[in-house]
Amino acid sequence: MQQLRTEVFILTTEPPETLGGMETFIREQIRGFEQRGYAVRTFHRRNSGRDAFLNQGRGPLIEALLGWVIGRAAQRAMHEGVAAVISHGLVGWYPLRVPSGCKQIHFYHGTYRAYAEVMRSHISLLGYWKMKWWDTMLLTRLSGRGKLIFCNSGQVAAEVERFFGYQSRVVSLIATQQSALLDRAECRRALGLPVDAPVGAFVGSLHPMKNFPMVRALIQALPEVHWIIALRGDLPKEPLPSSKVLLLRDVPSAMIPQIFSAADFSLCPSAYEPFGYVVPEALSYGTPVIAAPGGASSLFLSDPPLDRLLVPDPNDTEGFLAAVREVLARPAFYRQLVLEHARPRVEQWMSPENWWLRFFEVTGL
Repeated sequence: MQQLRTEVFILTTEPPETLGGMETFIREQIRGFEQRGYAVRTFHRRNSGRDAFLNQGRGPLIEALLGWVIGRAAQRAMHEGVAAVISHGLVGWYPLRVPSGCKQIHFYHGTYRAYAEVMRSHISLLGYWKMKWWDTMLLTRLSGRGKLIFCNSGQVAAEVERFFGYQSRVVSLIATQQSALLDRAECRRALGLPVDAPVGAFVGSLHPMKNFPMVRALIQALPEVHWIIALRGDLPKEPLPSSKVLLLRDVPSAMIPQIFSAADFSLCPSAYEPFGYVVPEALSYGTPVIAAPGGASSLFLSDPPLDRLLVPDPNDTEGFLAAVREVLARPAFYRQLVLEHARPRVEQWMSPENWWLRFFEVTGL
């Protein structure tokens, strides 16, 4: 019977091809299962029925019905060959009936309750209470009840235990590409940047969670630095305070290695970051990351001497400035530290081989 269990169901809110950190991870998860001989079927708002209704908005009723519709679609497709049902986000709460021996797994990529606290000044009181109680304490909590729980970082695991009382396993996320080191001078020339000038990078968005005002403040405070600013979605309405900014929008993923490899340092000043792919991506190319505490930054930068690059307060402009100036004073030294200490740790946690080994050891699939 075990030999017949060759299919995995994945339940999530959006199609895997959607832009986003969780969707990036799900794409890698699908790829990994398929490479290991499993068929994978995903269930999301676009393919689970009642599309016209479910795609009208994002209200509380629709979010609850989305979990019901996706769960019902998975239930209708259930068969004896399903080895595991893996849910993500808010859609794992439907009480599925699964075959004996089928693993039920839920991945937590963050909690709306912690996110709501950070975003309080940017959202309405009603939005705050919705995130805190409806999204978190109802839908998110129920999605993991009675399941094997994985978290993408120690930060999220602590939130899950504090808010829900659930124990979980931290498995990190899967690296999205091989990280062969690139020549810095060649990357700069390809981007039209001076070879010998200091260069900083920020890859993210203008979403309040990403704390772009800190990036703007550092651009203004460091006029000698050239910048690569790669944004997903909207661009700043106000001009940036320097003429030395290469502003890029919606760059293809294949260009990310070139951006990080061209920089002397990268920034991740996020106010709330459950994981943050940009941290290990930059580190894997030998680029120091100056970051606020988040899932990935706490994992890869918390040990000396790289802990000097972890700024405890995401709004501490002087702290970020001091860290940038320290890296620019000794760029070769910090690059070597990253290559010797952080890059192997990223490999240990995020290489597909190591990630899947941990996953199968814990799940018994």
